[in-house]
Amino acid sequence: MKRITIFFALTALAVAVSAQDCTLYFPSKTGTELVYSYYSKPGKIESSSKQTIIGKDDSSGKLKLDISSESFDEKGESVFKINYSVWCDGRTFYVDMKSMLSSMNLKELSEFKIETNDMQFPAKLTPGQQLKDASITLKTESSVTMSISSNITDRKVEALEKVTTPAGTFDCAKISYNVMAKVSIVKTESHIIEWYAPNVGLVRSETYNKKGKLTGINELTSLN
Repeated sequence: MKRITIFFALTALAVAVSAQDCTLYFPSKTGTELVYSYYSKPGKIESSSKQTIIGKDDSSGKLKLDISSESFDEKGESVFKINYSVWCDGRTFYVDMKSMLSSMNLKELSEFKIETNDMQFPAKLTPGQQLKDASITLKTESSVTMSISSNITDRKVEALEKVTTPAGTFDCAKISYNVMAKVSIVKTESHIIEWYAPNVGLVRSETYNKKGKLTGINELTSLN
């Protein structure tokens, strides 16, 4: 009996250490809200979104956070809601690629089969570091076939920088990558630069078209 007790104590300790070693790119406190504003032109808010931490679980040997995401139009009216998860196994932080669905503005997901290759962040981000690709694919299972996909490639840590937004000033890792999006036979290419802060997550994002023109800015405006 004593040996069994010691075994379970050591197991619980290992789980706790694994969770504590995680470098999170999201707040870990349940109830925390992150509000973002999207601009296609500086100073003109076209839409916004809110990410809320609705659940936390570290009982399985990894720290898992459940997120509620809601998008709003320029009038502040809700247009889309989805829940997704992020988690850390002690070495790598993962973001469920279903988080990208809010930017796709899909109002009905029940018709789609969703396949993902989730986005990964190593425990320590350093300039020059190459990160793994990520992707999401949606396919209808009805008589009319429709396919939507987004492939993220060439992810790279560019630098460590301070970034200031209306929500404050943050120490961030600057990450760039390319996106190939496809809806049926229509393809679009873009280049993304994002700044992530530990225990906060995305602070700012800039989107450029394949000609290098800035087409959109998404930044953290409130953290509560």
